[in-house]
Amino acid sequence: MMRWVYASALSVLLVVELVGLGLFAKGFFPYKKSIPGFAGREDQPMDIGRGLNAPATAQHVNSGVSAEPQYDRLVLMVVDALRNDFVFGNESGMAYTQNLLRSGAALGFTAKAQAPTVTMPRIKALMTGTVPSFLDAVLNIAESDTSSSLKHQDNLLWQLKTHGGKEINMFGDDTWLRLFPDMFTRTDGTSSFYVADTVEVDTNVTRHVRPELERDDWGVVVLHYLGLDHIGHLAGPKSPLMRPKQREMDDIVRTVHEIVADQDRKRMAADAQAKPTLVVLLGDHAMNEIGNHGGNSQLETSTVFVFIGSGIAGQPMADHGRNALSKLLASNVQQSSLVSTLALLFGVPIPKNNLGLPLPELLGGYSDRERLHMLQTVSAQIYGVVRANENSAVAVDLQQIIANPAVYAKADCSHIDTAGSQMQCKYEAALAMHRQASSNTDVSNVERAYYEFMELASTHLSRASSGYNLQLMTMGLVLMAATVLGFAVLCQFGGTSLIHFKSRRLAVSLPAVGMWATYLLSTLSSSLIEEEHQFWYFWVQTLLALRLATNGGRYRTLAQMAAFRVVRAWNQTGQFWAGEPDVRQYLNAPENAWLVWVLAVVTLGAINAAAWALHRRYWRSVLWSRAFRGLLAYASVCVLAYHSDRSHEGLTLGVWKMVRACLPSDSARLAQSVYFATALLAATSCAGLRRAGAYVAPLDALTGVMPLLLLLSRPHNFAVFGLFFVICALFFPEVPANSQSRELLLPSRVLVIFALAHASFFALGNSNSLASIDLSNAYAGVSRYNEALVGVLVFIGSWAGPLWWAMAGLALVALETEGVRLQLQVRALLAAAHLWQASTLLAISWVATMMRTHLFVWSVFSPRYLYQIAWSVGFYLACGTVGGLMWVAAIVYIAHQR
Repeated sequence: MMRWVYASALSVLLVVELVGLGLFAKGFFPYKKSIPGFAGREDQPMDIGRGLNAPATAQHVNSGVSAEPQYDRLVLMVVDALRNDFVFGNESGMAYTQNLLRSGAALGFTAKAQAPTVTMPRIKALMTGTVPSFLDAVLNIAESDTSSSLKHQDNLLWQLKTHGGKEINMFGDDTWLRLFPDMFTRTDGTSSFYVADTVEVDTNVTRHVRPELERDDWGVVVLHYLGLDHIGHLAGPKSPLMRPKQREMDDIVRTVHEIVADQDRKRMAADAQAKPTLVVLLGDHAMNEIGNHGGNSQLETSTVFVFIGSGIAGQPMADHGRNALSKLLASNVQQSSLVSTLALLFGVPIPKNNLGLPLPELLGGYSDRERLHMLQTVSAQIYGVVRANENSAVAVDLQQIIANPAVYAKADCSHIDTAGSQMQCKYEAALAMHRQASSNTDVSNVERAYYEFMELASTHLSRASSGYNLQLMTMGLVLMAATVLGFAVLCQFGGTSLIHFKSRRLAVSLPAVGMWATYLLSTLSSSLIEEEHQFWYFWVQTLLALRLATNGGRYRTLAQMAAFRVVRAWNQTGQFWAGEPDVRQYLNAPENAWLVWVLAVVTLGAINAAAWALHRRYWRSVLWSRAFRGLLAYASVCVLAYHSDRSHEGLTLGVWKMVRACLPSDSARLAQSVYFATALLAATSCAGLRRAGAYVAPLDALTGVMPLLLLLSRPHNFAVFGLFFVICALFFPEVPANSQSRELLLPSRVLVIFALAHASFFALGNSNSLASIDLSNAYAGVSRYNEALVGVLVFIGSWAGPLWWAMAGLALVALETEGVRLQLQVRALLAAAHLWQASTLLAISWVATMMRTHLFVWSVFSPRYLYQIAWSVGFYLACGTVGGLMWVAAIVYIAHQR
């Protein structure tokens, strides 16, 4: 009876928690508020500097932009993950592009992207000039999603097509097709998520370049190349494939430039009204030191703009030496600047929600009057966004400014408290200075005034916390608080008691309480969220030190502490020390590639040896034991072959070539063989355990699951799992406390394993940044992109360490308890684990609510919240609760059948 009461209570609490989580997430991750509709010619402001006879009462006239467009056609060449040093750095393979920059035939900038640095939000920023919703980072991976479409939101492509009369074609990343349905005349989209492909994904774009550009019916061509980004995900920015890929992209730049230059000469000779073509080379985001992206580190946010075309007035560089372009690495502009700049250059209205400032270096071909009117136009559009978001900003009275420009020009805006009123003051001052300017006046101070207003407004609005649904967030917090209380009651009466009421003392160890309390406090700090691995590394060593002081297994505990010290040095993670030297960097150096494979072979050999020793001691069925060991050996060899085939420094020994010839030739088949072998290992273990003893099942699982986990991990991390085995083995047998008085200070093995599970997530190179999501092995055995399957593989690969330690914890319990006691123990552990995750989820939700106006809300707190959702739903609920209960039920069933 109690079993069903427990199951019902647990189910109800989990459902309530999921509902609360859903409500909070819906309120916290809304789409950003935007001004509806599309800008038109009638929205362009009158030229306030036109003269004193301009109509004082008119706020707008249907005059459009006074300056003529400088360009007729546009080529946007987007190279996914194009970091600034890939173009401007000394080691760049883009020689032709660098020559254009040195000669002054091109203008280059480091374009700063904002988090989240993934493709969909960055394309939105590039085409609308806005800061997209953080939820777009999640929708970025959903190819079937249509809710993030820009079909009904003002954007540059719509303006170029509608008001510029351009025919627009797109070839490359199909994210453009989802964002801009019915926008393109000719298209050929490719999936951006099948990262194993680094060749065909670009060849499919390049084959369209010459045929399309040599036609005379296009106005805008978008080329989005994905291969460089895929190389980063697979092997990092220092991969041997990176430089050849850069040279390939450079050849495309040369081809595009030569074709459009030749066509421009012919067009402009035949038609005096024709204008030249502008080519823009850019990246949507960059990549970090291991090739991933999504966060806000310097490397991930530093991409490029390179403008190439007739009329581009770059500065020829006298120094053509090795470091000639190094200054461009620091010439930072905002990525959102592209929208207003191109809109002005092509003479189309600026999208209504734009927050980007035009690049002054590209407006040098206009007269002073034209340039000031352009800045007025952009400022008027940005002030429209200010009024839509700030209640204190009201309509500007142009009649008063024209009548009394001196009063407004001298206004002191620094003492105004409200942001909206201060921005209005800055805007009015710039308009007044513009009104006062004459043809003989130095207009630099007017330009400076406009840019000061635009920078202030853009910075403020980019950080604005608009769109939160506090009602939904509050409802979610209340439900999550209720589940915390519910799990506490479940622990007290249906699991391990938290408090002995009769003796009025804690029933749990002081280290457990200390770890729980300090973790909740750590969620208040953005730095501790970014560096969460330090918290877990500290507590693992602290718990082991307490065990060293309070029990008798000192040499074993010292060995565990030494092994974990090596583990924590393997992968530097977080934000502050992510690029510091570590074991991973040493192993990934080309000259040390042999050591990676030695460690991989030793690790796989040790796992198979452990399984062999276990079966020889405990199994009574020779047939099933041999089948299990044979499958494990075959799966291990397939894992080794899969990673060796994908590496440029793979195994080349003659003996290995003979072994490799006996395995499937295709890497996808190798991965599928591992999946199939893992399923057979589980079936073989269950069949043989009916005679071997149910207590062997947990140990079988620890070895049998290793091929799957290693398949989805990086080869340099194989040895880390070997160290996990060593640490785990040293927990047996348990040694009691030295005295009863020290019992509350002795951390249980389960508590240490719990800390190790969380620490292992970071020890394998993960962090609380989206940039640490590793897609390199998420397509193992997958021939094409499948959202659900790839999502499962990403989760298993990212949480490989915690999953293994969770199984180790269940193995520890299963080896020392049987039957009903085992079920009771597992129920107690599940209740305690869910109390931890529910209280953590509540704390992080509360902190996210309190910090919703914080500078780092989207770069730190929001990614952390997404990770907490994965921990709560994926790890604790799906794997820990459902998977754990099914495993225990199978063990108990096998035990009863014997």
